Amino acid sequence: MNRTDWDRYYSSPMPTALWSRTIVRNHLLRLLRKTGLQENCTIAELGGGGSCFCGKIRKIFKPRDYTVFDSCQSGLEHFLRKNKNCKAVQTDLLQWVPQEKYDLVFSVGLIEHFPPAETEELIRKHFEMTKPGGYVILFFPTPTVLYRMTRCLAELFRLWQFPDERPLLPDEVKKTAESCGKFLKGYTFRSNFLSQHAMLYRKS
Repeated sequence: MNRTDWDRYYSSPMPTALWSRTIVRNHLLRLLRKTGLQENCTIAELGGGGSCFCGKIRKIFKPRDYTVFDSCQSGLEHFLRKNKNCKAVQTDLLQWVPQEKYDLVFSVGLIEHFPPAETEELIRKHFEMTKPGGYVILFFPTPTVLYRMTRCLAELFRLWQFPDERPLLPDEVKKTAESCGKFLKGYTFRSNFLSQHAMLYRKS
């Protein structure tokens, strides 16, 4: 299977990206407010090169430390240009040995770019990097009829940039995540057409 060219994506995102990111960010903030995170918390965003969430999260929650982990150097450079005083770690998360634990670990659009065994490993990695009692948030596409139709059209017009994206059923993610933490909330939203499922957990 071809892999997503993240350098290309960060330099030339899909025309609808700004609109779609705004919708996803609003849902992410909705879940973050449910955690009750306090100022001076620590946050890790996995696969967050070029993060479009960091600025708003820092403004609202005022974390002491915000660190992004990604394998794409150009994405991390883009992130650091936009977000001063944040940290960026270039790494293969499948090989990464966590050296620090965070109050919140989250990802948007990460775990669906891997085959099942690696998806499971990445889900566990979120919890490994989280403090006991801390929170994990996972966003991933899910194969609703609307998702399939939207993706089909994007592929037809050669706008689709994610050949390795594998939309996930919530039960696949829950099977792993619920062995690591307590499920708090989950739901599917379709307003960005490429239907997303969001999950909030508290680490055991």
